[in-house]
Amino acid sequence: MYLKEGHRLHNGKYQLLNILGEGGFSLTYRGAWKTEVQGALRKIPTLAPVCIKEYFFKDFCLRNPITHFVETNSETGKEIFGKNKEKIIKEAQILSEIHHPNVVNVLEVFKQNNTVYIVMEFISGHSLKQEVEQNGVFSEDKLKNIIFKIGQALDYIHEKNILHLDIKPNNILINDNEIPKLIDFGISKRYDLSDDQETSTTLLAASKGYASVEQYDSDGMQVFSPRPDIYSLGATIYYLLTGQVPTESILRPTKGLQNPRELNPKISENTERVMLKAMALNAGDRYATVLEMLLDLGYDPAKDKIDLKQFFDSEEDNTDLIERMGKEIYDADSEDKTVINPQITDNTRSEKKIFTFAFIIATVIVLTISAFILALNKQTNKPVTATPTVNSTPTTNGTGNTSNVPETVHPENPTDPPIAAQPAEGKKLNTEPEENNVREKNDALLNDALQAFVRKDYKEAHQFFKEALSHNETTEIKQYIAMCEQELEKIEIEKKKNNYDIKMKFGNFDVVRKKLDGLFGAIDEKGNEVIPCVYINQALKGNNRLFQRTDNLYDLYAPSGALLKAGTDGSE
Repeated sequence: MYLKEGHRLHNGKYQLLNILGEGGFSLTYRGAWKTEVQGALRKIPTLAPVCIKEYFFKDFCLRNPITHFVETNSETGKEIFGKNKEKIIKEAQILSEIHHPNVVNVLEVFKQNNTVYIVMEFISGHSLKQEVEQNGVFSEDKLKNIIFKIGQALDYIHEKNILHLDIKPNNILINDNEIPKLIDFGISKRYDLSDDQETSTTLLAASKGYASVEQYDSDGMQVFSPRPDIYSLGATIYYLLTGQVPTESILRPTKGLQNPRELNPKISENTERVMLKAMALNAGDRYATVLEMLLDLGYDPAKDKIDLKQFFDSEEDNTDLIERMGKEIYDADSEDKTVINPQITDNTRSEKKIFTFAFIIATVIVLTISAFILALNKQTNKPVTATPTVNSTPTTNGTGNTSNVPETVHPENPTDPPIAAQPAEGKKLNTEPEENNVREKNDALLNDALQAFVRKDYKEAHQFFKEALSHNETTEIKQYIAMCEQELEKIEIEKKKNNYDIKMKFGNFDVVRKKLDGLFGAIDEKGNEVIPCVYINQALKGNNRLFQRTDNLYDLYAPSGALLKAGTDGSE
């Protein structure tokens, strides 16, 4: 799935160093940017650390082990992947316009390997979530020092009609200079400046505990309002002061939200009031702007306001190492390796088809001639002889030591095919046809496996990949085997779930009605019955659920699936 360490992108401009993490929509790498800085007398080559995000939709994508191209595993995946790839480019271009000391800088976006890469400044430090896990909850003074800065950054973003939509402790980093930075604009949205209507839509997503109710409904995000981000900022404060992730917003009407001061008595009444107002379920009951929220929290513009003019001036002083993203997108997959418009014309597609067809024909001709020569050699059974010359001149082996390394064996007749050296006993031995047969067999196996995978015959693909692995054990083949097993498991789960009509969520389970006999129960995410489907009806009872038996008594179940009481009259 990942690109290997040392892999180069953008014509060698960036080199991948190691993997930082993965999400549902992307893979993140630490990389090195090959650039120059202006010294006193001349420009000096340097490697600047960067963070590189690769668009990789885990549920629909896989990587071609030979070309490194990101490919989709279904028509649905192809449609979703292509649609959102263009949206991510637009979002990256929007974010490249945001310059704030407390927002990660987007340096560049480019196309390669049939996907999109976003290059950002690398922040050496840790997240607020890691800070709480390692050192415990924040004091109010420590909290305000960070939130006043992040809040101003958020207010600056909102002035440009952009919503972040994923504010949480994991997405706020503290660098080595103790400066907080807001990161991960992967699901952000921009709205038209004239009518506040949404103009750029990325994937609908919500971080449990930090997302507002309206984020779970795409219709609730059509018009610009800072209030979803204000909810998330309030939820972030809740976590930093209590160490607890807040109850998910859509579950709060039934589960409630524990008061922050019950979890941490050191929280002041005013701070509790501010965070609870920010986290109001009804968007209209929240603060209208982040600045309004900060003022209630004790923000003093005279001493806490960030001087953006000073920041922009200092940024201009460092232009030698700052590369602003252009309007046109670099596309490394284009045939002439030039910067092109993202829209591909019909002529370009036709040229690629002609090139591909010509390449296939040429390959077939070469393979046919090779097969004919091999067949001719076997038919005549004429041994090929040559007097090999071996040069054993001492050479350096890369470690600084010298060793006698034989150079390439050269036959007397350069037109003869290369052969192995003769055995000591003088018998002529040519193992090349046998090695070619093994290689051809392996290639055929892999080809059959890949074709089966593409047509979604995962069972057959799994068999071919397993057989190929027994001949040639590689990481790529193992990855494909794992993907086949995942898909086969998904198919089995889907078969199980098709036996039920899903009614509603209950804890981590789904309340279902069995299609065969119409009886109720509950299943887990893999389609296994955790509450047996033997009940004629069911109803909510507080946080628990009553299931009616055929004898008209009830069994009471907890959201964990545990049976709390059996054979009750339902009045408890």
